[in-house]
Amino acid sequence: MKFDFKKSKRIRSAAGIALVLCVFSGTTTAGSYQSSVRLPVIHSKDYLYKADLPVSRGVPPGAVIKNVSWNWNVTGWPRGMEVYLCQVPSTCVNISRQRLGSSAAFNLQLADRPFMYTLRISGAGRVPVAGQSGSITVRW
Repeated sequence: MKFDFKKSKRIRSAAGIALVLCVFSGTTTAGSYQSSVRLPVIHSKDYLYKADLPVSRGVPPGAVIKNVSWNWNVTGWPRGMEVYLCQVPSTCVNISRQRLGSSAAFNLQLADRPFMYTLRISGAGRVPVAGQSGSITVRW
């Protein structure tokens, strides 16, 4: 029995094409993006300040979040400071006492939806409070 080199070559080519399609299809991609924003100066008590975080253009359609990490900072640590990280339009996480951290609360949400920080001073807190920076890393 003779070995058919032409048939073997076609089978290897088909297998190679199938592998390439699996690797580059949208359903198998994983990645992340980072976004940052300058946080606002808080001048008034009980007023909700917002800082929008831009979404990277490289997020594939249908990408689902696996983890979100953040890092935010203001001058000092004022009493009554409330900070939330929100994914528009609905999911928010209270990160008031965690300037650096990560959460699975956004898992299974679409990665191409924007995030924002919301900040507020309530109660006996003193104003003004200078916002510094806020950043996130979104992994899908």
